[in-house]
Amino acid sequence: MLITKAKEIGGRVFSLKCEEALDKQGEFLLNLFRDTEERAGRLEDGMKIQVGWSILFVHEPENGRVEILAPDYASNPFARTTDDLSATLSVQLAQNHILKLTGADGETSLFQDTLIASERAFESERIYLERTEGRGDGISGWYLGPAEGQVEQEELRKYYVFQLLTLRPGVLKVLALPKGYVAVLQGDEIEAVLDAEDRRVWPVNS
Repeated sequence: MLITKAKEIGGRVFSLKCEEALDKQGEFLLNLFRDTEERAGRLEDGMKIQVGWSILFVHEPENGRVEILAPDYASNPFARTTDDLSATLSVQLAQNHILKLTGADGETSLFQDTLIASERAFESERIYLERTEGRGDGISGWYLGPAEGQVEQEELRKYYVFQLLTLRPGVLKVLALPKGYVAVLQGDEIEAVLDAEDRRVWPVNS
């Protein structure tokens, strides 16, 4: 169920919508906007703020009322926005959880960044991801492929990160891991994460 959360910031009421299960994340986001306005000054209509893997928009349809909008990943996130922040918040929550589990310093992959993937990876049960380079110039540095079998050059394609929401949503949670990291997934579940020195950082042997 979608809920609306609101907070008065600088004499205006900021609001957002998200699934009820993301209530805490919605509250955190409103506090982030409050802190940003206090630090940087008034957030004007049309301004953009990067929050993790996404970019959020300040929309003031009328004086004193501000809506926080997100790219509309279900249609065209480059041209359309939505007032439902559930996808943005749920992916960010999952990424933060993986960073906490692994103890890694996060490195953003923006929704509009690209990655290289084998077409077979979207149908394979067991897959792996490797961040072969750091993020730059709209490139995330990630490769996604099947964990078994040889990958031919002709089956490699370039995808936007946001397309994974439809193609393989379970992999989005590892995309904040930094350069050199490898993640192996069985279905949507993480089987192992290796750091840049090939040390297993999750799960950790007790």
